[in-house]
Amino acid sequence: MPTFSPDSLLAVRFHNARPGLDLITIVDAALPVAQITAEVLAQDSKGLPLMDEFVLRLVDHRVTQGHRIAGLLGLPERMVDQTVAALFSSDDLRWSRPAPGDTAEPALVLTDKGRITAREAAQNVPVRVNQPLVYDQMLWKIAPYSRSTTITRGQAESADMIMLPPARSGPVEDTDITAADITALLRDNGTTDREVLLVKSILQSKSRRVLPVKLLVYADADRTDIQLGVVVDGELSHPHDLALIGLGGAKALGITVEPPAERPVLEPELEKARVPLAAVTQHRAEQAAFQLGSQTPAPAAPAPPPLRADEIRAIGVFEHPEILDDALAHARRRLLLISPWIKKAIITTEFLSRLETRLARGVKVDIAYGYEDNDRKTDPAAVHKLTNLANRYPDKFTFTRLKSTHAKVLLYDDVWVTTSFNWLSFVGDPDRTYRMEEGSLIRNREIANAQYDRYLQLIDEQRR
Repeated sequence: MPTFSPDSLLAVRFHNARPGLDLITIVDAALPVAQITAEVLAQDSKGLPLMDEFVLRLVDHRVTQGHRIAGLLGLPERMVDQTVAALFSSDDLRWSRPAPGDTAEPALVLTDKGRITAREAAQNVPVRVNQPLVYDQMLWKIAPYSRSTTITRGQAESADMIMLPPARSGPVEDTDITAADITALLRDNGTTDREVLLVKSILQSKSRRVLPVKLLVYADADRTDIQLGVVVDGELSHPHDLALIGLGGAKALGITVEPPAERPVLEPELEKARVPLAAVTQHRAEQAAFQLGSQTPAPAAPAPPPLRADEIRAIGVFEHPEILDDALAHARRRLLLISPWIKKAIITTEFLSRLETRLARGVKVDIAYGYEDNDRKTDPAAVHKLTNLANRYPDKFTFTRLKSTHAKVLLYDDVWVTTSFNWLSFVGDPDRTYRMEEGSLIRNREIANAQYDRYLQLIDEQRR
């Protein structure tokens, strides 16, 4: 059973999250956050509820009637009576013994255990502490994110993440964070023994930070209704979805969706044998359900037969990166890639390292790119990195700029994939125009050999 990428698993889980719309793509995005250090006045509890502490300490100071305690605390007498009853049950309070003939109102007194409890509570005084926080600038509130999961804005920009907008400009103010907010956050994070009484001041780090998230792009059949979903910590976040709508949604981010690109058509006999996308998608959903630990969904279409040594089938948009990953991890003899454009978001240090591992193990690598004279969608830095790697392995790696190509091809060992998917520029497109991509995977040595020779000839003929 295959191992699915995080994006594929998200697609399985959330493809029906917008009824009537298709999930077009999943994009890396950056949620603006601020690292805050709040100087607070806090009190660490020793397991004694605050009402219990107040009642015991007041009784210790000779406030011995329930109605007087309620008056001093400004609380309903009923609440004080409930606390007194609980302290009787815990053997911290008792009634004083009246003297013979005494008609005065019975008084509350501490038991020996109650005196110890009150003394310990009195010693537990508020202290000033520095509380580290992460502030969600899209929701404009503190959030339960770990600082270690945030990255700098520069790192996000280098990775061509989409920058999500903040709710407002400017720094976080002292009044934007309350003691109750911090206490509630601590409770949510499992810290139940600290009560924040007062926020003295806040200090915001000058470093511009973001939280990596996923942005789901949905569209209707006409590609006119575009909706977005924000996935934070692996879950769709409804508050962020609403905030993004209020901040302009897809239009504000410059996101558009075009009709599906026309996939390359195979030869007639291969087209006839090709397992269609609907059947492949259903089969992958069933397999992914096991990886997610959920029940297998009821099949909507007959599942294709188990994969054989030879297979001819469709591949959907979310499977393409997995196939590229498989080629970089397992190619044994050859790896050929043709893509019109190359983006630095794909040609990362990890990509280059994995490609060099293939080369070091004797794999023959051919990469070709180029679309007419227009290199606007190609990053010079990415080209430079691949050129340097090719120069280090002149006998194993050819890197070629073509005159022009529409081909989008991946071929490794006995696997040939022809598609509308841009293998080396599917991340980081500044146009932010997305579409459903579909291709065909053919696993057959004879066919792969023939296609390999054909593409090598095409590269030689189109060499610029």
